[in-house]
Amino acid sequence: MRFRKWPRPTQYEQTSRKRAAFLTRQRRERESLPLFADMVAAGQHSIDEEMARRAEWWPRQQQEGRDERAAVWRKARARLFALPADRRRTIRALWRECPYPADPYSFADFLHQIELGKLDIARPGWRFHARVQPRATMTPTTFAEAFRQIGRRKINPNGVPGDTDTLLFCGNLGKGILFVDRMVEPDGQPGIAFDVRGVCSGDDLALIERLAEAAEEGPVTVRSVERTIPRTEDGAPLEPHRLLILSCSATKRRDAGWIDAIDRYAGPLWQTVRAVNPDRMRVKVAVLSARYGFLDSRSPIEDYDARLTPDLAQRMIAGGMNRRWPRPPSARKPDIYGDSPGCQIASLSNHGTRPFTDVALAGGHLYIGVMRAFLDGFRDLRCVAPDARITEINGPIGIMRQQVRGWLEESWP
Repeated sequence: MRFRKWPRPTQYEQTSRKRAAFLTRQRRERESLPLFADMVAAGQHSIDEEMARRAEWWPRQQQEGRDERAAVWRKARARLFALPADRRRTIRALWRECPYPADPYSFADFLHQIELGKLDIARPGWRFHARVQPRATMTPTTFAEAFRQIGRRKINPNGVPGDTDTLLFCGNLGKGILFVDRMVEPDGQPGIAFDVRGVCSGDDLALIERLAEAAEEGPVTVRSVERTIPRTEDGAPLEPHRLLILSCSATKRRDAGWIDAIDRYAGPLWQTVRAVNPDRMRVKVAVLSARYGFLDSRSPIEDYDARLTPDLAQRMIAGGMNRRWPRPPSARKPDIYGDSPGCQIASLSNHGTRPFTDVALAGGHLYIGVMRAFLDGFRDLRCVAPDARITEINGPIGIMRQQVRGWLEESWP
C-alpha cells in the first residue's frame, strides 16, 4: 500500500525564538488593557513554567495524533478486506496510481467515494479515456444541416468580400471531421467546385454532391483532396513530415506584449531548437504550455508565470481533446478563451491531409506523460500517422539538448 511515514513523538525543544514569542504575547496582553496591566500581569505565569507545560503536553499531543491516524487506518483496512478479492486487488492497484495524498484519511475517503459510486474504478477521472463521440449528422437533408461555415478566404487583394471568395465549411458525416472548400472554378471555367479533406468514402462524396447541387441550384464538382503518404517499396514514408512537441520553459523573454512562443521561451532546449532550425521550416514545432496547453510555436503569447504541477497535468489529461486552454478566468465566463489540442495540432498537419510520420516528445516527466496521453487522440484526428515513429526525449538537460539536436539534424533512413 502507498502511505507516507508519520514522524514518531519527540520531546519539546526550547528555542530563543519560542521564548521571545511567548514574552511578546504576554506584553501585548498587558498593553491591550493599560488600566488593568497590573491585574493582567498578576495572572500571567513565568516563561519557565510555560516551557514546562509545553514539554508535558507536546509528546502527548503527538501520540494522540498518531493514535487517531492508526485508528482511521484500521477502519479503512477493515472496509477494504471486507470486499471480494478481485475488487480488493483492483482498488489497491488504483490506490498506487491515484493522485490522492498517501495518508489514512485520504484512503478512507477514497473507499467512501467508491462505495457511493462517485469514483468508478473502471474509469477513474485522472486517466485519459477514449475521446468523446463527436457530434455527427448521419442523414442530412440539406448542405446547411451537414456543414457549417467556419471562414472565408478573400480573393480580392483589397480585402473586399466577393462572389469568388473561397468559403470554408466543417462537418461530420459519421466517419470523422470533414473540411470543405467551396470555390469558383479557376481559369474562368464555369461552375462551382467543392474540395473535401478528411476521411470520406465514395458514398459520402455522392451525398455531398447531391446536397451541394441542391444548395447551389445547379451542377457542381465535388472532389476529394485526401493526400496519401508516399512510401518506399518496404512501406517506409518517402518524405517524412516531422513534429517536435517541446515543453514550455520557465525562463522567458520579458518583452511586453505578444510575441511568437518560439521567441518567447528562452530555456536551453528552445535555444537548441532556434540554433539548429533557424528557418523554422525543417520540422514543425509545437509547445505544451502550463498555461496555453498544446500550441503552435508560431502562435503569439504573452509573458506568464505558471508551472505544470501533477494536479494540472491530471486535469489536462482528463479534459481530453476538446478542453480549451487557457481556461476562462472565472467559471461564469464563456469557454472561448483558447483552443483545444486537436485544433492546434490539426492546423500543423494541414487538417489531416498531411499527417506526421515522425514525432518527438521532449520535456520533463510530467510533460512527457501529458504528451503521451494525447497521442491516441492525435491519431484519431489523422494528425499523426498510425505507424508514425515516436521518440521520447527525457533526462538531464545536457543529454536532452544533445538528443534534441540529434533528432533535428538526423536524416530520414
